[in-house]
Amino acid sequence: MILSKFADELPIPPILIPQWKDQYYTYYEVNMTEFKQSLHSELNDTTVWGYEGSYPGPTIQVESGEKVFIKWINNLPDKHLLPIDYTVHGAHRDVPEVRTVVHVHGACVEWESDGYPEAWFTKGFKQVGRYFNKQVYQYNNCNHACTLWYHDHALGISRLNIYAGLAGFYLIRDQRERLMNLPSGKYEVPLMLPFNLLLF
Repeated sequence: MILSKFADELPIPPILIPQWKDQYYTYYEVNMTEFKQSLHSELNDTTVWGYEGSYPGPTIQVESGEKVFIKWINNLPDKHLLPIDYTVHGAHRDVPEVRTVVHVHGACVEWESDGYPEAWFTKGFKQVGRYFNKQVYQYNNCNHACTLWYHDHALGISRLNIYAGLAGFYLIRDQRERLMNLPSGKYEVPLMLPFNLLLF
């Protein structure tokens, strides 16, 4: 089937609204779920995984130096959306088929909140990996303004979890960036390009 080019508007992920924000810290809860989403107007809806019902996930936008806490919540089904290759390092049959852990790529972060591949957890935190340490991650955002992304990082299946849809933008802003008069608002268009994940 040949799909019409440029038939649909480029989807722009929504900005995630925190559950709590004051002068001291910001708190988010982010659910991972399975749902159906249109990937092209000429196709039937596709089953995907995502954060907060969005594929790609909603954009998390913070200030440099802002203290942010995030509880990543696995509400995915017990069976994986994609076939698992058990010959890949870490994709063992003695661990749950669906497990997740979130890594903010490029973040300045404590080790317990870095999304270590063996710190995975299942739905409701019923099972956890041997390096799982906490349910709520802390991000101090000591970077200058930059474009980061968050994604699944579970050992053995991170590529499958990301292919299924577990990825999104994490933008750090600061005053220096604003003074540069770069395109912003509707003129700032985030682009996430798929690539081949060979690791994990």
